[in-house]
Amino acid sequence: MNALRRRTVADFEKAAGRHDDPAVYGGPPGDPGLVGPDSMSWRINSDIASVSAAGLPAIVLEILHPSVVAGVQDLSNYREDPFGRSRATLGYVLATTFGNTEAATTVIERVKRIHSFVNGARPDGVPYRALDPELIAWVHTCIPWMILRAYEATNRPLSQQEKDRYLFEQALIGRMGGADRVPETAAELDDYVESMRPKLSVNAQTREFLDFLLTSPFFPDLPDPIDRQLHRFAIYAGMSLAPRWAQELIGYDRPPLLTRALTGPVLRLDARRLRWAFGTPRYAQMAQERAAGAVREVAAS
Repeated sequence: MNALRRRTVADFEKAAGRHDDPAVYGGPPGDPGLVGPDSMSWRINSDIASVSAAGLPAIVLEILHPSVVAGVQDLSNYREDPFGRSRATLGYVLATTFGNTEAATTVIERVKRIHSFVNGARPDGVPYRALDPELIAWVHTCIPWMILRAYEATNRPLSQQEKDRYLFEQALIGRMGGADRVPETAAELDDYVESMRPKLSVNAQTREFLDFLLTSPFFPDLPDPIDRQLHRFAIYAGMSLAPRWAQELIGYDRPPLLTRALTGPVLRLDARRLRWAFGTPRYAQMAQERAAGAVREVAAS
């Protein structure tokens, strides 16, 4: 790996974390994990560029549910650790898709255990609890939904059958996490999203989170005006992968002309850059070796 590739990977991992723990992605030889090496999930989620690009719009869509954003605002430490939520989300997606069966199941159970303590009341007085099956279903669904859209926008179109297979596989993980109604096909996804839209809104807590996205320390070495414009462009670019109604809901549906012209090319260029730097990511390589029967030593703790 040359210096530029190493720098690109290091910069990515500084924000997103490393995902190559042998205890998670190695393991018992022949273990296929929860979805297996012949799955669409392995094919799509091994594209680190698409999974990464999906992160911002998925999180924004999640917090459009007022109960989800209430839990985030009341109990999350995102202000102190602005990359923490994206690292945790990425780690969850990769571990549940590529991890060995025991590790993937352990990750799911650990998240459920943490969420068992996330309870409270929204500003409008409505109680919420993170283990509500409806909330789990919404948070779960936003992730594969946006990964599919990011993959098609930056890689290639997917057939209806490919989308259905991917959603069917990911639905298993959602149900293990405690979700109730989880779409298993693209048609079910469309119906599910339409049924959820009346429950989504933007309130003061949502705006506070969106304002944070404009000031989080992604470009700390730049003057404030330039830094803020780059943040705004990043949100426009990320939300361009989301449906129009979601862009309208948060007020990012009318980008400046230059932003509109650059969004698609920048997303595709960044995706090519990450694919070039990572090749087949280590988590996917390790999972492929494990499933094929290779033995990998687990690092001592």
